[in-house]
Amino acid sequence: MRRLHGRTVRRLLLAGFVAALSGACSAEADSRDGMEDMPGMAPAGAGAAAEASDPMQVHLARMSELPADSLPAALPAHRQMVANMLAQMNREMAGMNMASDAAWNATVDSIRGDLTAMPTVSAAGLADLIPAHLGRVRRLMTMHAAMMRMRQSMIILGV
Repeated sequence: MRRLHGRTVRRLLLAGFVAALSGACSAEADSRDGMEDMPGMAPAGAGAAAEASDPMQVHLARMSELPADSLPAALPAHRQMVANMLAQMNREMAGMNMASDAAWNATVDSIRGDLTAMPTVSAAGLADLIPAHLGRVRRLMTMHAAMMRMRQSMIILGV
């Protein structure tokens, strides 16, 4: 039996990790296609404490519980928080030289489209739009967390 070098072992471990993560992410994305997320759901792997301490998760949970007539008043703050989140994610990814993929780009485009359309939508229309929008935001947060974990693992493995 041939002995494997350290670099080869690291690459094999990384390949296995990426395959496992990819499968988990696609399974999670498949389960979220309908956008019926539960209010306040934290990114995969986060516990209740992480959810409670994450201001964006708290905000999303509150937004999902607002009555339709309160949504227009909450909209400016929500749009600003989501825009800030997108900018921060872009900075983090650029800082780690990470490229986005088609799923990431499609989700970001959908969220930006929501943010652009929301000010022109009635309160009843917002009540219809918000659950799907919040699902997209949560999905993006989950994708971002998974990408950051994968990048950190690659750094640790020296790849």
